[in-house]
Amino acid sequence: MMKKRLWNGYQKKTAFFLVFLCLFALLGLCGPYQAQAKKAVALNQTTLSMAPATTKKLSLDGAVAKKVKWTSGNKKVAVVSSSGTVTAKAKGTAKIRAAYGGVKYVCTVTVTYKVYTASDGMRYKDAAGNFGRTGRWFKKSIDGGSYYFTSTDGSAIYFKTANTKSVNVSFVSNVAVATPYFAYSVDGGSMKRQLISNGSISFKNAKTHYVRLLIDATSEYEDRWGAEAGVGIKSVSAASKDGIVTAIKPQNANVAFYGDSITKGVRALKMALTPGGTSAVHSFPWYCASQLDLVPYFIGFSGSGITETGSFNTCYNAIQKLSAYRAAAKFDADVVVIEHGCNDVYTHGTMYVNEYKKVLELLHKKFPKAALISLIPFNQIHAEEIRQAASAYKWCNLVETASWGLSYTDGMHPNAAGAKKAGLKLAKIIASKRKVTLKGG
Repeated sequence: MMKKRLWNGYQKKTAFFLVFLCLFALLGLCGPYQAQAKKAVALNQTTLSMAPATTKKLSLDGAVAKKVKWTSGNKKVAVVSSSGTVTAKAKGTAKIRAAYGGVKYVCTVTVTYKVYTASDGMRYKDAAGNFGRTGRWFKKSIDGGSYYFTSTDGSAIYFKTANTKSVNVSFVSNVAVATPYFAYSVDGGSMKRQLISNGSISFKNAKTHYVRLLIDATSEYEDRWGAEAGVGIKSVSAASKDGIVTAIKPQNANVAFYGDSITKGVRALKMALTPGGTSAVHSFPWYCASQLDLVPYFIGFSGSGITETGSFNTCYNAIQKLSAYRAAAKFDADVVVIEHGCNDVYTHGTMYVNEYKKVLELLHKKFPKAALISLIPFNQIHAEEIRQAASAYKWCNLVETASWGLSYTDGMHPNAAGAKKAGLKLAKIIASKRKVTLKGG
């Protein structure tokens, strides 16, 4: 009996050992097999939602990257690099394909318009075309081409870039006296000025960038009314082969400034009545609008006034006309500021009051919902007549300026510091009347 029990125990141990050996052998065989098995090949994303002039990286997981061939089914909407970087170009849908090992893998890219807020408070929305516009632009034929053109300093364009470290803005001009300046900001940064003869704008990298560009200064001796002196935009092009430039438009409300050389920024930088001494981005309208996150809509011309034509025409005609031959385009404004009087040295008394009233009534008719601001000239000329005219209308807000304590270049035109001070004071008044938040509290 004892031998039988020993034998049975021996048999159980032997059986357990044999089972263990079999399992060990199976594990040894499976390990190498698993290591040699092919990994699954798949795109890291099969759908993408993008905005124009943005990039995203696709990869074909499980594939040898160098052997993947990338193509776009709609290059007008989106393109793809040899390494799988997708760049959106325009609104629409595109199929991005990755070919590998005789198989095609597809990612559907949908490009839609989106909104972005820059650090300066400007809210931009994607738009069709090469650049968006605000200000007094019109189509003009020059040297055999038709371009967007402006005779008003402060008119602006906006665009977005990707895959390039620089762009070139090609300007076309119709000037007889001096080369104009433009000013630009990248991603809401500080404005930089340069002559339109050098339209190159550089970036720190080739990522997505937002550019705001203004026609900053033209000579005070140009004829903007009859000769339509000014600057046009031929094109905005990326310096790199794969670079993209697309249009954006600000969504902020407008504040319109109807005025003279002070509105235009004449002598804000120095005494010379040249583009080098003038700057829209150093004017009181610019500083005022910047504090309110509004888009400044400039209608300022040297020497002009309520009754004087100056380098353009009277304020009444400037409201209605872009030049002697063109009607002004319609636009909306949340606030309208009139700064006139300095040049009206030949008209006084009741006649001046009546002419000023005509301007106020026309502006109210064009912008019935806007806050209308009547600014006493900084040198206080026609102050009493303007008070009489403004007091006749409950919708007109008179703003006194005698106590502002501004600094000037020549006793009449504020320098950059004076313009900034005036802009900040006016912004506070507008903020209180429109119940909007002023930057800095």
